[in-house]
Amino acid sequence: MKKFTYLLIVTALILFAFGKFNTPQLQKLTRSEASYTYLMSDNDQTFSTAAFTATEMATPSNSFSGHLRISGKPVFSKNYGVIGDFPKGYTVWPEFDYEFIQESNRLIPVDRGHGFIGNGAWSITAGVGAVWDEVDDKGFSRAAFPYTIKQNNSNCEHNGLATFLFKDDGSISNVHVQNVAETCIFVGFEFYGTLSANYDAHSVSNAHQVISERNIEEANWIPTKPLADLAKDFPGVDINNYAYAIDADDLNGYSILVDGISYIDGCTTRYGLHPYCMDKTVGVYSFTKSIHAFMAVAALELRYPGFKSLLIKDLVPECQNDNRWLGVTVEHALDMTTGNYKSADFQVDESSREIVTGYFIPTTRKQRAKFSCTAWPRKVQPGTHHVYHTTDSELVGYAVAKFAKEKLGNNSEMFNDILLPIYNAIGLSHYIRGIQRTSDTNDAWGGYGLSLTLNDVVKVAKFLRDDAISSGLLDPTMIKEVLSANPHGLYAHMPNQNYDNGFWRFHVGVATKMSACGSNTQVPAMSGFGGNKMVILPEVIITQLSDGGSYKTAKTIDDIFSHISNVCPKS
Repeated sequence: MKKFTYLLIVTALILFAFGKFNTPQLQKLTRSEASYTYLMSDNDQTFSTAAFTATEMATPSNSFSGHLRISGKPVFSKNYGVIGDFPKGYTVWPEFDYEFIQESNRLIPVDRGHGFIGNGAWSITAGVGAVWDEVDDKGFSRAAFPYTIKQNNSNCEHNGLATFLFKDDGSISNVHVQNVAETCIFVGFEFYGTLSANYDAHSVSNAHQVISERNIEEANWIPTKPLADLAKDFPGVDINNYAYAIDADDLNGYSILVDGISYIDGCTTRYGLHPYCMDKTVGVYSFTKSIHAFMAVAALELRYPGFKSLLIKDLVPECQNDNRWLGVTVEHALDMTTGNYKSADFQVDESSREIVTGYFIPTTRKQRAKFSCTAWPRKVQPGTHHVYHTTDSELVGYAVAKFAKEKLGNNSEMFNDILLPIYNAIGLSHYIRGIQRTSDTNDAWGGYGLSLTLNDVVKVAKFLRDDAISSGLLDPTMIKEVLSANPHGLYAHMPNQNYDNGFWRFHVGVATKMSACGSNTQVPAMSGFGGNKMVILPEVIITQLSDGGSYKTAKTIDDIFSHISNVCPKS
């Protein structure tokens, strides 16, 4: 999110922001934004986020069940970035054809887990919203839901809100859409206005299952408090040491998890508080290296001991006949210690023109795998030098996919058949199912491309710290390596940072007050392009989701160690 003037938000919005919709007695209030008249005509305005919540919180008299199709041309307005950085066709509203069901006041998409659909500039994912009645809506019920616009072949995401009126008989108003935030350091833009809608009312065969799975998901949400309460609950805490290097307008999600409570911030948008914050998704970029690539390897290593020592060239056909891959194992690729690179300096290869044109821009496995296998010359023996390459994580993704098919059958798929059951066991949302994939072979990206909620990220970190070793889901030896305070991995060409197993390892024993734990003490961290960062401490987990470009957490760690928990990580 970039800097914009915030609009005043009505009190009713608070009821939606972090909890479930409630339905007290109907009261007469006049709606000033997204009114009946507005939605029943062609209009192009922007509203505060209060327009997507109830002014009169009555039980709906209509029930939505069926397909909602939205089409038309919203107003496009660039907020920041260079037009040349926008994808081709950036002014075109993406295809929207979603099946929804309603349960009480909840509007639930039947499928919340797709990656990219079509070949346009954007694809769109619908989130869980709300339905209610207002007396001025002339017998219609009013609905609203959050959406996420995903960029083609990228992990940039743009959050929006939609609202409309409907009846049981299929009558429907226009749908007002409005982008409100983004997680994209490159470009930001507005889509807004009323679009045409078609409501195909019908029963949904798996409605009970959809509702049940959503109920389970909500039951697994970590309890939350506002971040400001951290200073109340832990005297001495200086709240200025939390998210201290991030502008408020760039903060897309923030959590300090301690004693089972997630103290959160970052639910604001440029139009006010996000009314469906628990369903707001963020493109987490290289968190994918930890949550997909590492967890896939650890899952297979548990089932098939020795998997991580298999050779990349034996699992990725595109690398098979290239001598630079002799002796390079899956674990080497996961650690980014293949021995293949052009420059040993941090991010020189990763930000080169060659990788942009040869890997990040192409959409097909044919092109991406060819570059990943042939771009970097052999410089040193595998396992002796770390150079950060997303292409290495890409190869891990291909390797685990090939091995899973060999073991489970050609109709099986690593991400859907092995990882998703693990994510479900952790209690993650359905949004994580929408990983980006290659356009020709539908291979899940190994190095970036996941979309998660703040709650998802915190739950993954908590699982790894508290439950993974004994879960029977991942190899316990690999988990112990990640969590160990002892030095692991190789120097990552950044001050006080090593890299190992798809995780960064921060030398807190040198850079923070955790030097009291010993100068060699390390803690694991995830890092994602743009400013996404997660740090696992023994009793506290720090999560910051941002597109402001800052990853700093040292002051936060100091404050935590001084005022919340001074427990040292185990060796």
